[in-house]
Amino acid sequence: MRTLATRLALVTTFCLAVSAAANAAEVDPDGVAFFEKNIRPLLVARCQECHGEEIQEAGLRLDNRTAAFAGTDGMPVFEPGQPDESRLIQAIRYTGQIQMPPDDKLSDEEIARITEWVVRGAPWPEDASPDDADGEAKQTPTSPEAIARARAEHWAFQPVRMPEIPATDASDWIGNPVDAFVLARLEAAGMTPSPRADKRTLLRRATFGLLGLPPTVEQWSQFEADDSPDAYARLIDRLLDSPAYGQRWARHWLDVARYADTKGYVFTEDPNYPYAYTYRDYVVRALNDDLPYDQFIIEQLAADKLPELRERTALAAMGFLTVGRRFNKNMQDIIDDRIDVTTRGLMGLTVACARCHDHKFDPIPTADYYSLYGVFDASLEPDELPLIVEPDENESYQEFQAELKRREEAAESYQREQREQLLAGARAAVDRYLMALLRGSEASDSGEDDAKATNPIVLERWQEFLAKTAGKDSAVFAAWHALAEVPAEEFSARGAEVLAELAGAAEQPAEGEERHINTLVREALTERQPKTIDEVAACYGELFRQFDKTWAELREQHKDKAAEQLTPDQRQLHAVLYGEESPVELNDRAVRRAFSIPVKQKIERLQREAEAWKKESPNAPPRAMVMNDSDRPGRAHIFVRGNSRRRGAEVPRQFPIALTGDQRQVFEDGSGRLEMARLIASRDNPLTARVLVNRVWMQHFGEALVRTPSNFGLKGDRPTHPELLDYLAARFMDEGWSLKKLHRWIMLSATYAQSSDIRPECQATDPENRLLWRMNRQRIEFEAMRDSLLAIAGRLDASIGGQPFDLGAQPFVPRRTIYGQIDRQHLRSELRIFDVASPDSSSPQRPETTVPQQALFLMNSPFVVEQARHLAERVDTSDTAEAIRNLYQIVLTREPRGDEASLAVAFIESAEAEGSDPHEVDASADSDDSSADEGDRRRRRGRRQPDRLDRWQQLAQVILLTNEAMFVD
Repeated sequence: MRTLATRLALVTTFCLAVSAAANAAEVDPDGVAFFEKNIRPLLVARCQECHGEEIQEAGLRLDNRTAAFAGTDGMPVFEPGQPDESRLIQAIRYTGQIQMPPDDKLSDEEIARITEWVVRGAPWPEDASPDDADGEAKQTPTSPEAIARARAEHWAFQPVRMPEIPATDASDWIGNPVDAFVLARLEAAGMTPSPRADKRTLLRRATFGLLGLPPTVEQWSQFEADDSPDAYARLIDRLLDSPAYGQRWARHWLDVARYADTKGYVFTEDPNYPYAYTYRDYVVRALNDDLPYDQFIIEQLAADKLPELRERTALAAMGFLTVGRRFNKNMQDIIDDRIDVTTRGLMGLTVACARCHDHKFDPIPTADYYSLYGVFDASLEPDELPLIVEPDENESYQEFQAELKRREEAAESYQREQREQLLAGARAAVDRYLMALLRGSEASDSGEDDAKATNPIVLERWQEFLAKTAGKDSAVFAAWHALAEVPAEEFSARGAEVLAELAGAAEQPAEGEERHINTLVREALTERQPKTIDEVAACYGELFRQFDKTWAELREQHKDKAAEQLTPDQRQLHAVLYGEESPVELNDRAVRRAFSIPVKQKIERLQREAEAWKKESPNAPPRAMVMNDSDRPGRAHIFVRGNSRRRGAEVPRQFPIALTGDQRQVFEDGSGRLEMARLIASRDNPLTARVLVNRVWMQHFGEALVRTPSNFGLKGDRPTHPELLDYLAARFMDEGWSLKKLHRWIMLSATYAQSSDIRPECQATDPENRLLWRMNRQRIEFEAMRDSLLAIAGRLDASIGGQPFDLGAQPFVPRRTIYGQIDRQHLRSELRIFDVASPDSSSPQRPETTVPQQALFLMNSPFVVEQARHLAERVDTSDTAEAIRNLYQIVLTREPRGDEASLAVAFIESAEAEGSDPHEVDASADSDDSSADEGDRRRRRGRRQPDRLDRWQQLAQVILLTNEAMFVD
């Protein structure tokens, strides 16, 4: 009979197996990509030395999925989706009984990555099996045979071809060729499309879709009255010509580009990107100008390399590469991020998963990753970013320059002053450093004013200096080396003898020998007759202090000719304090290391103030966050298992083999960025156009044709309408890579114009609407929601471009939300609540959650309350019925329906019947408060509650909060 413990172990093993199987079934491509990019490299670097193939301390193995899910002691070490319950998280946070790694805690960033992975459900792809069912060796996805097969068979790697337009039965429904592909699929499934939406719905759908704003009452009236056949087409043209179009669609692209105005965690470095806004403004301008998408790509990757740049502002395009996270200045992670945004962001190819090993699913060997790594490793950011607009030499600019110069000089002056103090203090403390080295004392870095401190950098240089002089006949330090060897208990007897021998040798050197003791040193020691080695050090210290004083007087009297006044013995002392090999004459780099912590902090603060002025000043000229090729691009090597300290085979800079096959060429133009950019933007590239049109379709319909919009690899979803995808991609390239034309083809289709109403018979057949039998209802994103509230309130500032503003600052800035600051390290809570894309990595599609905080924000946010007040001010309340009608028109582009008007009238009239002002505070609450003086009671009676609204304002807010205002049909 099995024991209870045995039965529990069996149950645990079964549950783990079920959990692992469920996890495998639920792993999504994005989760796998997150694991391969963020978690596997971390496990390799920090965990597998003790929990890998050769060693499994505590029985835990973290180098393969099966073992990791098995955990240790029959219990899992992580609970998918529950980080606080996971032993692994407790261990790395040092909050559990076990602390891992034991000697070197993971950084906060690394802990956050592992925590997020567990929150995501701990996605981990299945372990590759070494053998298939027949016992034959299984072919890896990166073997030559597998690569050739993927290139020949995988749909996304096939050339984009213009397909034939399919024949359909209900051809009278078709508005353009887009509809033929959709209708063919519907008819094959025995389904029909939905009726056309009404004009109001189409107006709201198109206006929100292209501008991210609601239509105005005037636009509604104009469109309703226009019965011409091309009224809708002309509406689309007007919307595409609006400057607001670029602001709306730039936000979609900024998600892909992982845009932020800050660097993320960078310790004490200034976390701000002063010129990130120039990239954002470039994207808005490029979209409004309908810059061809292939040129848009090339400028973002290699504007600095273009032989004929169309305009200097195009240099700002390179922010696509440089506005990413800075990973606390870890260059390997920075380059990995740039590889990811380039390959996944532009081509839907998860190349970054091959950082530590060949890709588990796609034909991307590690060598291909490091070929691209070499491209970015050979691309550097210049110290001085280039101006993209020549500043006007006006009074405002001169004021900016003057303030900038003042701040920069303050930092330089303080640093220079501290350098002089540091070196002067080191020259005056020779005795302290001699004794510290003799006794093995540790250096102190406690601060500027510690008179007994020895600087660790200076102490290290003294150690090196004395080590060099120990084996030589050092005129200055021969006596020190000889006396330092005398035992302390014998110093009184033998010290004088050693000193006499040295003095005699100095006075009467043997024939052919040089003096090996400096006369000034000899005289100082002979005069003092030190009885201990401490007194010897004191003699040296006093000697050097006296000489430094003499040297200062000579410089004052003789300026540049002071050195000519020195005696030979003085020159030897001068060399110790000021020579090239002097232990106390530090170069700028060593000085910066030698500064005390308080000094370093003040220097950094002053430098940040200077840098901040470049960002904060409205008169600062814009600069481009460019990259330039290195003068001498190094050779790229594979990092074995992603470890930069383990260099493997050399690899050439070239394009991934999955996209070029055996015809690929080595990049020869500097870093190869321009060559890479042109291959990405090439018509022959099967991915680029497909990825782009798929994302544009997704923004219009809420769902993409390929529902893994950044993964077109072997594990990504197949398109629901492959011929339609290719038709759009081929036509997109044929007609000049024009985004505005692409919008027109999609939006003028009958497919786009369908009603969003649910039809039960179609819902039962195709509940996910993959066949596009209706339009999807969509919730507007946070930016469109905030902009809409401002527009409805009559407050929206639609001006284009400029530096970011604080979204939370009061009074609230009425600019479009795309210009609000995105702080990567401290993303505002409302942005997280409303699913704004994380700027930590490229994000083609935002998650969509429904949580109570969203409704609570709309009910209680001071921003929303303020807009409700302004909205109420837009209507004339002298006529209640007309005012209610106007409110509905402004917010919902319609008049009140059914009993909406009567309910609103009853609500307003109930307040009038009560005859009270809801702003007033009941004064009777103070009447019995004898402890309060009359002044306090008067102030309380007159105090207003800023978040209280009157009935008209409350009604305005209620209409603003309706689903109809927050969703687009």
